[in-house]
Amino acid sequence: MAAEATDSAVPLWRGGFGRLWSAAVLSGFGDALRTAALPLLAVTLTDEPLLVAAVTACGQLPWLLFGLLGGAVADRVDQRRAMWTVDAVRGLLVAGFAVAVALGHASIPLLIVLAFTLTTL
Repeated sequence: MAAEATDSAVPLWRGGFGRLWSAAVLSGFGDALRTAALPLLAVTLTDEPLLVAAVTACGQLPWLLFGLLGGAVADRVDQRRAMWTVDAVRGLLVAGFAVAVALGHASIPLLIVLAFTLTTL
């Protein structure tokens, strides 16, 4: 009876659910940081409220344009491979943008394209 109690006392955190939950939390945290960071960076580049709003709007626009299509595509492809590919491309885009910022080449058009592309992916 004691052996059964220890086997059933294994936390649900182990295994697939723990990895899924951790990935979802980290992804949500990263998206929240990006949603706040890109408009804040735009404020440092320009004083025009319309341009800052354009960066924010382009970060939300892909949901309206590609939401249904993206759901249909996601149901028809291998989700694990798609997730790894999209995350790798997003990582490369962010790394390239970080290099552009470090070299002083950041601009509002670049921010708009980055916000749109990251949200589309």
